[in-house]
Amino acid sequence: MRTDLNTIINENPNLILQVTASDLRYFLDDLIFEIRSMTLAEAKEIKRGDSLLTINEAARILSVSKMTLYRWDKAGVLKKVEIGGKRRYRKTDVERLVGFRLEEDVDIDN
Repeated sequence: MRTDLNTIINENPNLILQVTASDLRYFLDDLIFEIRSMTLAEAKEIKRGDSLLTINEAARILSVSKMTLYRWDKAGVLKKVEIGGKRRYRKTDVERLVGFRLEEDVDIDN
């Protein structure tokens, strides 16, 4: 149903739609299922051993601002991972940008 709705919206952006409560419920259930599936897939990927860095940690390591991290995410340079509504960055992605492997015991705060 969502693909059809996306097509309708894209082709007729000013169209006013009337939907039944059951149609809306079906749409929301489908959307929630898709979001949960994406979240589970991300969680499984992270469980494979890739640790995450906070926004502050990633910005400090890369010597950039938080706004730059936001812009890089939009541009696809450094994609964020959202866990529980919080933005994180994969350590391996940050290492790729820095050009060397970070030591596990490096004090990121200093």
